[in-house]
Amino acid sequence: MNIKKYQKILKRSEQLLKTADKTSGLFEVSEVFSSVSAYVTAPVLFCYVRQILKTAQEKNIKRIYFLARDGYVMKEIAQIICQKQNIGIDCRYLYCSRYVLKNALYYLCNTAEDFERAGFFGRCAGQSPINTLCRAGLSEEERRSIYNNIGFYGDENKVMDNGEFSLFCDSLKKSELLLSMLKNKGKKAYDNITCYFEEQGLFEDTPFALADTGWLGSIQSALTDICSDKVKNRIRGFYFGLFRGLDEDRFIPYLFSGEDAHKTVPQFCNNLFECFCAAPHGMTIGYQNTEKGYAPIFKEQSKAMKELAEKQIEIIKAFTENADIPMSYDDDILRSIARKLLIALMYKPEKDEAEIIGAFPFCDDATELYVTPLAEKCDKKSLKRLLFPIRMLNKMRGRSIYPDKGVYWLYATIVLSDVRPKVFYRLSVRLWEKLRLVKEKRNICR
Repeated sequence: MNIKKYQKILKRSEQLLKTADKTSGLFEVSEVFSSVSAYVTAPVLFCYVRQILKTAQEKNIKRIYFLARDGYVMKEIAQIICQKQNIGIDCRYLYCSRYVLKNALYYLCNTAEDFERAGFFGRCAGQSPINTLCRAGLSEEERRSIYNNIGFYGDENKVMDNGEFSLFCDSLKKSELLLSMLKNKGKKAYDNITCYFEEQGLFEDTPFALADTGWLGSIQSALTDICSDKVKNRIRGFYFGLFRGLDEDRFIPYLFSGEDAHKTVPQFCNNLFECFCAAPHGMTIGYQNTEKGYAPIFKEQSKAMKELAEKQIEIIKAFTENADIPMSYDDDILRSIARKLLIALMYKPEKDEAEIIGAFPFCDDATELYVTPLAEKCDKKSLKRLLFPIRMLNKMRGRSIYPDKGVYWLYATIVLSDVRPKVFYRLSVRLWEKLRLVKEKRNICR
C-alpha cells in the first residue's frame, strides 16, 4: 500500500495530515486495513460529520438522529466534536432499517400500486422469490400459500433475470392474499415502530434532522410517510451523497447531489462507503416492548463483521480525538480533500487494498439473506461484460451487464482479475456510470 498518495492529498490541510500520521502511529501502520482507516476512512467521515454539525447550527437544528447502522460511527464522531468544540446539539442514535420501515409502511398501503411505491417489488442483485417475499418477513408456510395462490411451482431460491422477475411480480400484484397478508403483518410493525419513535422523542416539539450515508433518501421518505401525522417539525436529512435531485432544504447532501452526481459518482463506490460506516451490531428487524420501553431486535451479525467494525471504529474515534480543526476552517478545502481521498482508493485501488478492503462482507438488499465480498477475482469471459461495447449490446438484448462476481466494487474486481489492459475496463465502467447519471438527470429535468 502506498500511503504517500494519501499523504499528498492530505497535505492541503496540515491539521488533517498531522492527525492521520499520528493516528496511524497508534496502530499497525503496515497493515492495509488500519492504514486505509487512518488515511482515508477517518478523515473523510470526520469532514462529513463536522459539516453536518456546522450546517445544523446554521439551520437551528437542535437534535440529530444518526440512523442505524451507518450512523453508528458518525454519532461517535459527532459526540467527540460536540464535546471538543462546545456545540450544544443533541446527538442520538436511532435503531431502524429499510426492512422495519418498509414493513411498517405496508400497513398504510391498500393497492398493488401502493406496495410498489413502498418498494416491495423493487429489483436487486438477489431477486429470487424467497428474497422478494422475505422482505415482508413471510414465513415458509406463508410463502408456500402465496406460491400456490399465484401458481408458482419453481425453485424459490433461483435468482431471476429482469424479465423473469417482472413476470413473477406481475403475478404477485394480482394476489389479493399477498396484499392482505402484507397489510395485516404491517399493523404490528407500524404500532411497534411508532411507539419506539415516540419514546425516542421524534414527536416532541424540537427541530431535528436525520443523518445517514445516502443515496436515494428512501429511509427519510418512508419515515416521513409513517410519522407525517405525528411529527411536529419538518423532517430533514443529512446525506453524504444523493443520486437523485431532491429538495435540498429537506435532503441536504455533502459531496454530491442529483445535479452533479455524474461528476463524482462514476469514480465513487457507495457500497464501499457503507462499509466505512459498519456498526458492531446486526440489522434491526423489529422492536419488543420491555420493562424499560421499546427495544430493537437485531438480526445476528457474524463475528468477523463485528470485529472489523469494532477495529475500524476504534481508529476513527482515535483520529477524531486527535483532530484539532476549528469549525471556522474552510469547508470547501475539506470537501475537496475528502473527494480526492475517496477517488484515490475507490477508483484506483492497489492490489493489496483491493484484496483486504474488497473482502468486506456486503449485501445490497434489505433482507440480508445473502452476503458476498465487495470485490473478488473474476474470470475474463465474465468480466468482459463490463467493456462498453459489449455492455451496450447485452443491455439491448436483455442480458446481464455485470460479471458473475465482485459486482459491488467493480474497480477492485478489475484489479484482482487477470485482464489487460485494466485501464480499458476501468474507463468502460466510468463511462457507463457517467452516461447513466446524465440520462437520469435529463429525465428528472423534463
